[in-house]
Amino acid sequence: MGFTVLEVLVSLSILTLTLMALYQSFSTSIFVLSSTTNLWKAMSYAQNELLESERAKSTLPVSLSQGEFELDHPMNGFRWKRVIRDTTPLTGIEVRQVNYQLSWSEGKHEYTYDADIYVNPN
Repeated sequence: MGFTVLEVLVSLSILTLTLMALYQSFSTSIFVLSSTTNLWKAMSYAQNELLESERAKSTLPVSLSQGEFELDHPMNGFRWKRVIRDTTPLTGIEVRQVNYQLSWSEGKHEYTYDADIYVNPN
């Protein structure tokens, strides 16, 4: 027994629809993996920078600095900004806030991760 042309066309259509759904699912998974990896890198790097600020032997001066990472740096493609300012969260309590922000692009979207740490200003 053989297959008719109509049966072959129907089976090819079903196969094509199934493969398109699998491809869409795969490309979405790749995008989510990439986004998660970049977010994890940003969180890890920012936390390490803030720990260095906390453990610094001398008090960091009030300042604003920003830039981009070099091509050979593991964080290539990310932009960074560090803001150090004095703040008074409660009356009579003065602390120095260190804010570290990382930004990166994925396709048409811009993502940002920022974290703060508060240290003694003296």
